[in-house]
Amino acid sequence: MFMRPTTRDVLRKIAASTLYRPRFATADVSVGRGVQFGRNVVFNCRKVVIGDGVVFYDGVTVNADSFTIGDFGTIGAFSFFPGPGDLAIGHNFWLGSGSIVDSQGSTTIGNNVGIGAGSQLWTHAAFGDVMAGCRFHGHKPLVIGDDVWLVGHCLVSPGSIGARALVLLGSVVTHDLEADHTYGGVPAVDVTDKLGPQFAPTAASEREAYLRRRLDEFARSYGVPNISAHVDVVRDWTRVDRKTESRTVFCVGDRTYLKQRTRFERRLIRFLLPDAKFLPVG
Repeated sequence: MFMRPTTRDVLRKIAASTLYRPRFATADVSVGRGVQFGRNVVFNCRKVVIGDGVVFYDGVTVNADSFTIGDFGTIGAFSFFPGPGDLAIGHNFWLGSGSIVDSQGSTTIGNNVGIGAGSQLWTHAAFGDVMAGCRFHGHKPLVIGDDVWLVGHCLVSPGSIGARALVLLGSVVTHDLEADHTYGGVPAVDVTDKLGPQFAPTAASEREAYLRRRLDEFARSYGVPNISAHVDVVRDWTRVDRKTESRTVFCVGDRTYLKQRTRFERRLIRFLLPDAKFLPVG
């Protein structure tokens, strides 16, 4: 007869990959390889799914009903995730220390998103006396697209932030933001005409040259005599047999990589972040 694993069973399975043991309020937990937890990390959740190589620093508390995060996220010390609600986060996430990410109205955060220290993201307003007629009481979803960067100390209301948007230091977001635009101020206004978008187009050859330089840096730093035995770089997937390839292959054309889940690979990807971000492919 199948028996649901206890929280103690889950903790035993993940203890080998952690600095300290987190506390889970559920046994419905999945933790990837190479995950690290600091002191006093608590998950008051019904379900937790954590990808490979995620780092939780000290004092992180997650109160979302459902918490999902992809590979190689970094959660800064004393960050707080108030719930209830569903919180889904993509790969290569960065959250600076002392930040708040609320999920009461449900929060969805894409891949390669960076949120600087001291930021607060909210999906609800619930303090006024409803009995006495307070009109400001409720919750709405927050959706953040891929490659969004909130530089730091940003305050964000419910709504949507388009992919690759940039929000400058100390800004207050009170409305939806367009993709590929830059915003700043209180409240945040579009300053793309003055500063330009976050990204400028790069050719595949430029990306490849940059990545190969970083790989050489990694090889020198970690004493890897022949990095090509472990890693390959391609501009597209047309000539790669993903079923038989045993190395980690980075495709600079679409910023994806063939995942091998080795300790070497995890160390390499951590070395590349945040300057070169790749998403896993099957």
